[in-house]
Amino acid sequence: MLMTNSSIHSWSTLHALIILVATILSLIPFEIFPLILAAFFSFSLLILISKNEWTPHSGFGTGNFLTSIRLLLVLLIALFHRQIPNYVIALSGFIILIGDGIDGKIARQKNESSEFGEYFDKETDALFIHMFCMLAVLKHVLGIWVLLIGLLRYLFVIYLLITGKKDRKERRSKIGRHIFVFVSCAVSIMFLPFPHFSLTVAVLSMVLLLYSFGRDILWIHFAK
Repeated sequence: MLMTNSSIHSWSTLHALIILVATILSLIPFEIFPLILAAFFSFSLLILISKNEWTPHSGFGTGNFLTSIRLLLVLLIALFHRQIPNYVIALSGFIILIGDGIDGKIARQKNESSEFGEYFDKETDALFIHMFCMLAVLKHVLGIWVLLIGLLRYLFVIYLLITGKKDRKERRSKIGRHIFVFVSCAVSIMFLPFPHFSLTVAVLSMVLLLYSFGRDILWIHFAK
């Protein structure tokens, strides 16, 4: 059974709660700034509490630096979404996805892999998907239901807390990676001028993520 160290899994739970609350606060005035501020604060906290665990060599590492660039790009797109054309948001989404493949590969090549890097990477991925879903709602691309796609990761973490399994984490698998790539492409495609196609890939993303997280929940509960 996969387990995390105490400081990181405590942060993961807190981060999920922060993002959920910030999402609600952003929807009340229909402004994304509370979510941007909350994400910046929470990731800064992760970096601070993991200072001596960034990499096996204690330095921050090239892979983590590239993840930081992806995180910054997500936050900047959200901050200036009113000034950015939808097709640029879509293009940025594909760039962020490509960057996700690069930072992990570099971390492994340079022997910089760490639990901090794993969580920094996957929570940046989760924020990317959630933030793009939020932008789709704010820019009236799709209805508010699409937020469930971005919130499933955080609801999964809260579920682990409620069931007393907050020290567990989902397993890494090829099918999970394929689903992430599909969903990342889908949240980028949402901003292209193909409304029917956007709706189709969004619905498929919802189904695939429900399957993926459901599969992980069963594994966490019944795997020996």
